[in-house]
Formats: sequence, structure tokens, C-alpha cells
Amino acid sequence: MRYGLFLLLLGSACNTDLPAPVDHAPASVRDRLDDQTRLLVAAGESGGSITAQRHVAGAEWAGGLVDLQIENGELVMFSDAPGALTLETMQVTFKPLQIPAGVFGGKDAQLTHVRIDLKHELRAPAQWVSDDEVHLTANLDLGLSWELTLDGNPAPLGSPKLPLVPVELVLTGDGEHVSAALRAHAPGELWSWAGLVKLSELELSLGADL
Repeated sequence: MRYGLFLLLLGSACNTDLPAPVDHAPASVRDRLDDQTRLLVAAGESGGSITAQRHVAGAEWAGGLVDLQIENGELVMFSDAPGALTLETMQVTFKPLQIPAGVFGGKDAQLTHVRIDLKHELRAPAQWVSDDEVHLTANLDLGLSWELTLDGNPAPLGSPKLPLVPVELVLTGDGEHVSAALRAHAPGELWSWAGLVKLSELELSLGADL
């Protein structure tokens, strides 16, 4: 009897396989943002507009609104401090933008391969309404790449230097699902070309989900 008990205790002592610690799933948006979180832009929930104009006689400008249709994109962010949120990546690709007739002297004009990217990681103060809702207001330094196509022929078009674009970002959800609503409104002129063409009054609304 004592010999059997000894073998039982010896076997227990030799068994060093301990249970692995339980990896608890995030319980809130705040918990989720403790780690890098990637949200995909939903094309059906996103869009916007920009004003395209061409210089005509005198000091007059002619043109109109151009719809911004989203093709794809992503937002990557995290929170490593109670009162701050870091936007690590923002990338949005647009479908070809049809320029209003007459802006380029009657030629069929499109902006193609249009894409914006956040130039630098941004860390900004954030307001937590609750563990499942956070708001951020910031000015983004965005890079723009594109190509101008006239009557089907590509024309050289450099990457413009954009002014800082003010945005409002709201994140809501829970530990399993996070949704982002980003709105940008940049009044005034954003870009001009040789004093003949200009883009202004940007309005952009993005919806993104985990």
C-alpha cells in the first residue's frame, strides 16, 4: 500500500506539464485597442465629393462637384495611453474620378489611380465616452498620388502637397467588433495646376470595420 502511494506521488512530481494560461478575449473597444487594430474601409459606407474648376475668361472659374467613390482602404490604430489614440496607417484608394465637362476644354478628363496615404504615424489626444466609444479630432498630413487621363491618354501630373486635413474619428463597438466613422472637411483650395485648374472643398466620409 505504501509502495503504491509512493509511485503515485513520484508520478505526480515528474509531470511538469502545467496548464497553459487562458488567453482572455478583449471585453471592450478599449481592450481591443491595447493591440494594433486593423479596420477595413467599407466602400458601400464611404464616399465624398470635391469641387473641380477650370479658369475661364477674366477672373471666372467654371466647373462643379466630383463624386468621390471608394474602392478600398484601411485604418490601423492602437491606444497605449489612457488619453491618447495612435493612427498608424490610413490608406484609401478611389475609383476613377470623372472631371466635369469643360474643365479641360471639352476633353474627357479623369483622375485615375487616385490614392491617399497618411504620411506619418499620428498620436493625438482622445476622449473616451465609455470603454466602447472613443472620439478623436486631429489634422492629418496626407500624401496624394494620382494620374490625369485626357481622352484616354495619360498626362503627367505630379503629387501635390496638400494642406493639413482636419478629421473627426469615432470608434464604437465591443471586444469582438469595432466600427470606425471618419469624417474630413477641408474648406478652401487643396490643389491647383498652372493657374488653370484647381480642386477645393473636400468632403470625405469613411466607414470601416474590424
